[in-house]
Amino acid sequence: MASTVSACIVLYHADDDVFRAVQSVLDSTLPVDLFIADNSPQCDTAERIRAMTPPAVILPQEGNLGFGKANNAVLPHLGSRYHLLVNPDVSFDADLIGRMADWMDRHPECAVLTPRVFFPDGTEQFLPKKQPTIRYLLGGRLEKLGEPFRSYRREYTLYGQEITSPTPVEFATGCFLMIRTELFRELGGFDDRFFLYQEDSDLSRRALQKGQIIYHPDMRITHAWHRENTKTLKGNLRQIHSMIKFFMKWGWKW
Repeated sequence: MASTVSACIVLYHADDDVFRAVQSVLDSTLPVDLFIADNSPQCDTAERIRAMTPPAVILPQEGNLGFGKANNAVLPHLGSRYHLLVNPDVSFDADLIGRMADWMDRHPECAVLTPRVFFPDGTEQFLPKKQPTIRYLLGGRLEKLGEPFRSYRREYTLYGQEITSPTPVEFATGCFLMIRTELFRELGGFDDRFFLYQEDSDLSRRALQKGQIIYHPDMRITHAWHRENTKTLKGNLRQIHSMIKFFMKWGWKW
């Protein structure tokens, strides 16, 4: 019998945050088929998760395939109505997944549902809600330098706009989103040419061709968002490389 919701968590040398993410899925009032795509099978994290939840399907990969390609490993296994992407550093209330699935049941025009995101200290995490442009991405990287970069970032994230009801947007964060499984399969999942960064921007762009992306401010998660990759030269170069790939695919726009 087909399940309502499946979920995938990608592991790559994950810290203990992942056990909170798994526990959030286990505590869900709506049962979830949980998949673990393990990009670091030499670690014992996946086996510790298996001990927490034996029904979880562990998908060990040969190495670090990247975020998008690892998420795509679940595609042959999915039999759900909705599929949830869950970062290993998020947590959420037990009723959230059921509420999201119920909302999508009642809104067939919605292809992807994206939540409001908070830091662990309770402050809001203002993430992108528009399609990337050069100035928006510069704003994200350089906002600490002040204007005009800070204003670019505010525009990109709709910072300062009081959104109190479900609203169509152009971007769904890859840290946590619910997508119709049939659509995820139709799109072929992520474009695995994006190893890390902009894979969610690309998925959002393609999903918008099939339906709406809805930002729902009453659907809330906590996201630790350590951003370790951006603290290294390799991570920064990888991010810039992904930006170039995105604009080469979709066109350069200031």
